[in-house]
Amino acid sequence: MTSHRLCAAAVAAAVSFALPSFANEPINARALVAAAADAAAIYDLDTGQELARIALSSSVTDLAVTRAGIGLINDTGAHHVVVVDLTTAREITRLPASRLGGRRPVHLYLSPVIAGQQIAVVLNDGAGHGSHGAEPPTDSTATLIDVTVGSPSYLTAVGEVRLGHGHHKAAFSPTLPRMVISNISDCTNVLTVVDFANPAEPQVIHQFAPAAFGLDGSTPMRRCDASGRNGVSLAPHGVASSAASGLVFHHLTGTGQIAAIDLSQTPPALSVVQTAGTGGASIKDLPGGAVIVVPQRTPRELGLRGGGQRCQVGQLAVLDAVRPALLAQQPILSGGPDCSDSLAGRADAYAAPGYAIAPDGRHLFVQLGTLGGVREARSREIAVFDLGQPARPRQLPSIQIGAGDGTRDHAVTGDGRFLLVPNSLDATVSVVAIATRTVVKTLPTLPRPSRVGTFGAAGPSKPVGPPSLN
Repeated sequence: MTSHRLCAAAVAAAVSFALPSFANEPINARALVAAAADAAAIYDLDTGQELARIALSSSVTDLAVTRAGIGLINDTGAHHVVVVDLTTAREITRLPASRLGGRRPVHLYLSPVIAGQQIAVVLNDGAGHGSHGAEPPTDSTATLIDVTVGSPSYLTAVGEVRLGHGHHKAAFSPTLPRMVISNISDCTNVLTVVDFANPAEPQVIHQFAPAAFGLDGSTPMRRCDASGRNGVSLAPHGVASSAASGLVFHHLTGTGQIAAIDLSQTPPALSVVQTAGTGGASIKDLPGGAVIVVPQRTPRELGLRGGGQRCQVGQLAVLDAVRPALLAQQPILSGGPDCSDSLAGRADAYAAPGYAIAPDGRHLFVQLGTLGGVREARSREIAVFDLGQPARPRQLPSIQIGAGDGTRDHAVTGDGRFLLVPNSLDATVSVVAIATRTVVKTLPTLPRPSRVGTFGAAGPSKPVGPPSLN
């Protein structure tokens, strides 16, 4: 080891020694953990005690927690939303995910509080992915649930609007009752802009077609095809909102484009930032909203399009959210910044970045899952980046957690002190102290935990709107 590495290690050790320990500090919160199998459970994070178990169908894909401690779980296989109270650890009701024929509720989002009103948006994916032509689907919808405490329609479905071909994700204006919903398998209606000033009658006010992203159909390489076999798949998948600019962002994962939409204009205005990466599932804005980050799954050493360096499992694109413009593209290395050996033959060979969180505004935590469809692949780490200089992101040593596959979820406790990451292959949740970047607790859970949210004295975990506003 070189002298400068020894010096850096000594400084890191000194800093770690000086930081407070969180191993025995009370978390004072409850965790709602959903499994991919047939149940969700509520745990006391301090004792590890299971407080309640809620029976579900064979498929669970998303959940959210409100400021009042209400947990909403999309029970995809049963086509309904399970409503639970984390303050009393009991189930309240089950709501149909659609009244218009929508099927398979997958993602679920909470809007910002605007004019004292808040909604939960349930996104029904319909029959599934693929190239469906120009005919609009009948089973892809967005259902709006009133989650405004004290409202006469509290915890009931109040409105619904039809979408393009799913899978779907949604991002909200920080200040206006408007959202942009992506349609991953649609080559007519790529992004749908919805006004929900009256949640009982949400209105589609604009649609962005492939031509807005340069696919005008003039050549095979400028033709949109959701399957990617006879053209280009745009595949929007990943969303964020910026409190600094008011812009809403969507990641076109098939082309590496980042769409920035200004919802204050009529019609909504679009600008596009091109990156060198593709794939992924999320976008994250740093506190304040001036910078957003996009974990992407290419370039990488192995799998997909390759082209990356050794150990690389994707890249982190960093954008100025105000201009908007690309600031940096930094490789994400499995094993941390010192990894130099090939990933070939390793369990993490097909690791892939998923969701990201930056609770302290400087350190970015990126959960490494695995690429879909790769058997025996697993990952046991959280990649960490220092974004003190956003144009020069620096990868730090990874945090070792339990084994997981697929795309990993996460939650940060309402006080911002602890990060929770489910380990699907170990049937546990890792609790990470954000200040020390160390695992302070491993909570045994029901089999294959896939989603997690928390609630405590400091409020809910997942942001109830654009993260910069909470």
